[in-house]
Amino acid sequence: MANFEAGVAEWIRRVNRALEALPAPQTPEERREYRERMSAAFHVPVPDGYSVTNRFIDAPGRQIPIRIYRPQGQPHGPAVLFLHGGGFVSGSIFTHDVYALGIAESAGLPVISINYRLAPENPYPAAPEDCYAALCWIVDHADLMGVDASRIALGGDSAGGTLTAACTLMARDRGGPPIRFQYLIFPALDTDFNAGSAVTNTDDPFLSREDLIYYWSAYLQGELETDDPYAVPMRARDLANLPPAYVLTAEHDPLRDEGERYGQRLAEAGVPTVIRRAPGAVHGFLRARLVSRLAEEEVERVGAAIREGLLGSG
Repeated sequence: MANFEAGVAEWIRRVNRALEALPAPQTPEERREYRERMSAAFHVPVPDGYSVTNRFIDAPGRQIPIRIYRPQGQPHGPAVLFLHGGGFVSGSIFTHDVYALGIAESAGLPVISINYRLAPENPYPAAPEDCYAALCWIVDHADLMGVDASRIALGGDSAGGTLTAACTLMARDRGGPPIRFQYLIFPALDTDFNAGSAVTNTDDPFLSREDLIYYWSAYLQGELETDDPYAVPMRARDLANLPPAYVLTAEHDPLRDEGERYGQRLAEAGVPTVIRRAPGAVHGFLRARLVSRLAEEEVERVGAAIREGLLGSG
């Protein structure tokens, strides 16, 4: 039996209580309802001194919703882009307030959360192309958005970590916007479900090996062996010349080993990389920050790493 940090264990208990009336999710709609209920169980109010605004940005043939969390009185300066998790199938800028607000508070910087299209209705490459289009739009409209286009951090949790890795590769390969820093929070980066923590970490209450297979299959339309690095970032042959990275994993998360392996590959490619494993933690545990000292400390670590990555060199 896994040894969970006390606050994480309390969070698991409360979330399970909130979800007990729901059947085990099977369809995309059921998984989205599950995500909404999980989010509602730990709603985080907007702290004093912060504003939250919603808007749409234009992309070819579509509009992309974004949500902006801004410290009041924040001058023109660096900004943090956030890509939400949810297995490519669920999640939104609203279900992931707890992450975006936590990063905004801990980094002391504006956070722009991006609402990309979801699978299976919109499979790969819809999500990374939405995220990349939003990145380009924000940089192109930096003055309008009140951000410094040369000091942008990009990151996200779980599937958002996948999309972060994809977007940094896209920006490098396409000569796109400069990304100063990337942060990957328990990212999904590979479709090898038969090795390491994907097999051994069976006690995580919110992510199983079967969940991973379902999510990746919906996202890639069953093409799990693709060599496309924008689809499966671990398949990238070359990780050189990417932004400095902070990789956070959780001890009991099925995704732990692939996140750490990707971080090691970044470091081997000459990318300054910090890999941090949170003890006693499960997938999604940063949602527990209102009841878990560990979660709050790890949010603060992420924020400090982002701030250092954007401001440390002046």
